Amino acid sequence: MPVVSVFCKKGGVGKTTFLGYLAHYHAAKGQRVLILSADDQNSIFKIFGAEKFVGERDDNYFEHLLAGECQPNDIVFEARPDMYIIKTLNTDRLSLTLTLRRPQESKLRQLIDYFRRFFDYIFIDFPPSSSRLTEILLDLSDDILLVVGLDTLGLDGFINTIQYFTDSDIDLGKVRYIVPTGYHPIKLAPNTCLKKLKTQVKTYTPDAKIISPIKEKAVIRNLQEMGVSVFDEHQMPSKFHQKNRDEIKRDLLSTFSEIKI
Repeated sequence: MPVVSVFCKKGGVGKTTFLGYLAHYHAAKGQRVLILSADDQNSIFKIFGAEKFVGERDDNYFEHLLAGECQPNDIVFEARPDMYIIKTLNTDRLSLTLTLRRPQESKLRQLIDYFRRFFDYIFIDFPPSSSRLTEILLDLSDDILLVVGLDTLGLDGFINTIQYFTDSDIDLGKVRYIVPTGYHPIKLAPNTCLKKLKTQVKTYTPDAKIISPIKEKAVIRNLQEMGVSVFDEHQMPSKFHQKNRDEIKRDLLSTFSEIKI
């Protein structure tokens, strides 16, 4: 089953939010989905109101499985029906271990292959920083989605990501989709940046498809504070917020229909 990475060498572009909703979208269709949080902030848990799980115990992180101290079932948390999340503890230390103890890399690859047998999709969430763990997981990925913010720093993040892939010998051919975020139809800056992004994509990732840009919506932050996903059957506190939530859901359904992974 496919391993799908959502990545960008720039923080704050909505990468984790996009991944969480994409994973929940597939789970809501009855597909079994696993999310591996390769970001030890484990922000993906907050999107689903499950942040208490991160610190609830200190013996059920991915590192404990890699060290042979627990079983796969011990570290998999069910955030929604058919959607599961694995947390990490210290990715810097884990990356150092992968660098200094080469057999650990083989074990990491074997664990990902093991989880492939039980899930229809494995999604991997990354921090904007790079590490040996990041390089291995990107190399393991079947498809990579790059999330790019539609502003000057966002475009810089795209170029930095391309440079990182090149320097690390990560196959740019795995980049299947470019996901522009922070779009506004009447604001000059996002539209200008979108045009520049299209030019850059043709140059650096010509085989990748730019999907329809995702609009900037403040209500998404409200949903995250409540631990509610747009694909939850949740009644919003006002008609205004309900309307906006429903609009976001419609937009995402249209966007996700463009992604074939």
